[in-house]
Amino acid sequence: MHRKRKDNWDARIFDLVAAFEADSINTFLDPESYHDLIDFFQAEEQFEKALHVARLAGDQYRFSADFYGRQAQLLLHTNRAKEAKKLLETGLTFTPGDFELRLLLCETYIHTGHVNTGLGLLEELKLQADQQELSELLFTEASAYEKSADYERLFHTLCAAIRMDYSNERALERLFLCTDICRQHEEAILLYQEVLDENPYHSVAWYYLGHTHAYLRQTTAALEAFEFAFLSEPDFEEAYLEFAELNYESGQVEKALEAYQEILERFGSDGDLLFRMGSCLHQLGQHESARERLEVAARIEPHNDEVIFCIGQCYAAQEKWTSAIAFFNKAIRMRADDEAYYRALAEAAFEKEDFQLAEEAYNKALDLAPDNSEIWLDFAWFMIEMLRPEDALVLLSEARELVQHPELAYAFSACLFATGRRQEALVRLSDALEDNFQAYPHLFEWHPLLRTDTEVNALLHIHRKEVH
Repeated sequence: MHRKRKDNWDARIFDLVAAFEADSINTFLDPESYHDLIDFFQAEEQFEKALHVARLAGDQYRFSADFYGRQAQLLLHTNRAKEAKKLLETGLTFTPGDFELRLLLCETYIHTGHVNTGLGLLEELKLQADQQELSELLFTEASAYEKSADYERLFHTLCAAIRMDYSNERALERLFLCTDICRQHEEAILLYQEVLDENPYHSVAWYYLGHTHAYLRQTTAALEAFEFAFLSEPDFEEAYLEFAELNYESGQVEKALEAYQEILERFGSDGDLLFRMGSCLHQLGQHESARERLEVAARIEPHNDEVIFCIGQCYAAQEKWTSAIAFFNKAIRMRADDEAYYRALAEAAFEKEDFQLAEEAYNKALDLAPDNSEIWLDFAWFMIEMLRPEDALVLLSEARELVQHPELAYAFSACLFATGRRQEALVRLSDALEDNFQAYPHLFEWHPLLRTDTEVNALLHIHRKEVH
């Protein structure tokens, strides 16, 4: 009963759809034409049209279990289980032994809250079922456990359904969707490997295996699985995308760019793909090429603030500060609640020596993300550059009450030295060295002259000996 979605339609289906849309189908159609129309509208997520076609087909072929089943599936999908139940009961008067209709009737009982009745009917059906039918029965049984939030039984029942029929893609998909809830990632991996032992070219199993490895941060295994997914099915666009994204996230930017290029050549471009490619090129230092991609992406998706921001980053990398500021401001106008945009604006404004704008931007960034230690540090550094060490001290003092970061203590000590509060600075430095000795190079980043300070070096020597 479950018909696979068609992605490649022949010309005939478009003629049928055009005739249906024009309400010019005056003669009866053969069953396959009705099925094709239903499939088409389902694939387009036009479920009411699909249901209308199924009803027309049911009126014409009154004794066909297929069309009762298709109507019932669509009614269940659109949350009309009571209507589906009534329809199935009518269909079963014509074909009382039909397995698919009886299975769908079990689903309607489960959907309407009569779970025990549904499960009882499923047990009856299991007595006569072959392996493939048993797989479908177990899949339906799993939906009862999902409804009652019994996720452990849901997971294990789906596993049983898959083991009965490794080609049951609905069960595989549902297992994938519930794995995170059930926290059964390792067991899911073992099951996907069973499926792949049976069929090494099962692209969907490779795809789900890749996601599960990625969740467990097993990046190499995840990348291999996504690659096998699209090698098994060259038109598997989602597998290419996941492969590219994971390469990008794991810092393998060149490989990500190659994958995005392959997607572009196979499936065509869109704004998001061009944005991803532009981001890769920017990270690889190819800022002109990056901007070319990003500007096309911006024309396709003119309201995408991430694209605009990335164009600004390219200009900043080229030290074209006026253009960078313009694009950062544009990104902020589109989305005013992202502290990263204000932080980038502050840095660009500082480089352009628009210090008032820089300070305003840092303050706004802190308002949005007071828990971001990097913004506190950047703003304090800005104050040091402005020869305002007292203001830097105030900022760092506030920061240490809100966030934890090893650099903060060393920065605070450096600022105390800069303001002439030497004894307090040495005490603070000793505390910082005791708490986190390994982070001491931060002190010299903030105050390079301290590298030759006798008392500072004496403290380093003492605490180094304590660590070792």
